[in-house]
Amino acid sequence: MKTILKVMLVVLIFYLVVGYFLSFWPFNVAIGIVKKSTTSDAIIQNYQWFYDQYNQINAQIANYKGMKESTTEKNGLRMVINTMIGEYNSRSKQINRNLWKAQDLPYQINFIEDK
Repeated sequence: MKTILKVMLVVLIFYLVVGYFLSFWPFNVAIGIVKKSTTSDAIIQNYQWFYDQYNQINAQIANYKGMKESTTEKNGLRMVINTMIGEYNSRSKQINRNLWKAQDLPYQINFIEDK
C-alpha cells in the first residue's frame, strides 16, 4: 500500500514539474487567463465598466424612486435594475475582473426588493 502511494506521489510530482516547464495543460490554460486579464486594455476596460455600471444603476434607481407606486413600468424597471445589479455583483466576484475594480466602488450592491 505504501509503495503504491509513493509511486503515485512520484508520478504526480513528475507531472507537475514537467508540466510547469513544458507548459501543457493545466498550466498553459492558467497562463493564458493571466495574460488576458493583465493586458492594459483588459485592465482599463474592467475599471471603466465598473464605474459605468455603478453610475447606470444609480441613475436607474433614481428613476425608479421617482415613479408612481404599483405601475407596470415600475415593476419592469425594478427587474431591469436587478439584472444590472446581478451582473455587477457577478463580475465583482470574478477574480480576473475584481482585481481592477476601483476601491471607492462597493463590492456588492443590494437588490431592489418588491414592496
